[in-house]
Amino acid sequence: SIERTEPVAQTWGLTTSVTVRGLDPYQRYYFELVPDGGGQTRIVAERRLPLEGTDNFRDIGGYESRDGRFVRWGMLYRSNNLADLSNDDLRYLTRLRVKLVCDFRSEPERVRDPNRDLLTDEPRTEQLTIQVDGVDPNAMQERIRTGVSGKELEAIMMEAYRSFVTEHGDQWKAMFDRIGEPGNLPTIVHCTAGKDRTGFASAMVLLALGVPEKTVMEDYMATNRYRASYNTWITRLVPIYSLFRTRAEDLSPLLDAREPYLRASLDTIEEHYGDVDTYLEQGLGVTAAKRAELREMFLR
Repeated sequence: SIERTEPVAQTWGLTTSVTVRGLDPYQRYYFELVPDGGGQTRIVAERRLPLEGTDNFRDIGGYESRDGRFVRWGMLYRSNNLADLSNDDLRYLTRLRVKLVCDFRSEPERVRDPNRDLLTDEPRTEQLTIQVDGVDPNAMQERIRTGVSGKELEAIMMEAYRSFVTEHGDQWKAMFDRIGEPGNLPTIVHCTAGKDRTGFASAMVLLALGVPEKTVMEDYMATNRYRASYNTWITRLVPIYSLFRTRAEDLSPLLDAREPYLRASLDTIEEHYGDVDTYLEQGLGVTAAKRAELREMFLR
């Protein structure tokens, strides 16, 4: 028997919280909210799944699109790496019947932190490697050890987000191709922190589904809330690890989800393609017909 409290945002223009007691900890629950006096109901669920071994495993369902429909829950999950899942986590995730995992990490990241396999023959893993110059984990660890400034890290991150658009279209296209096949759903998309590569991927999916940019940015920024404890821990450790060559505050540009980062991607899309719709079609092969199919699959 457990108790959970989860914020339910943008419910008929309100922000509130719901507390539910006595739930099976290994079961995923969905609830239908019915407004007083009748009217349109809404399906809600926990945004972050209650897993022990990953702090940023989230369902992108529940967001409202411009046409008044909502993204279906339980179709697409976004996460940081799955290396530290507990046995209880594996039992929980097995009940989600995930069919596919899209792993955006580089090979060194996978070797260092191999994902744990779920307790079924599925899902299969698609390795859609996004390796960005300057943020290789081994190289970044050495830079932190020998001393790096916040300005350097901020510049690296801004360039990384621009490169998502200019250099990695094949991987994003492959992701859209995979999630466009009903037999591959539910799908997990993830990288190491679940923040940058996964943040861009999630943003593109939500934009393709017609979710407003403001909501997409809120979903992207939510990583800061879910990763806060980890970020606090690592910023305390780094000065000691680096013999105080790198200060705690210098690390925040690497750890934070920042609006200017995702904005750099969107500005690069505008610079090269004019707008997101054109980028989806010309850059990623998500034609108007494919977007219509995705919306039928993902919206209710």
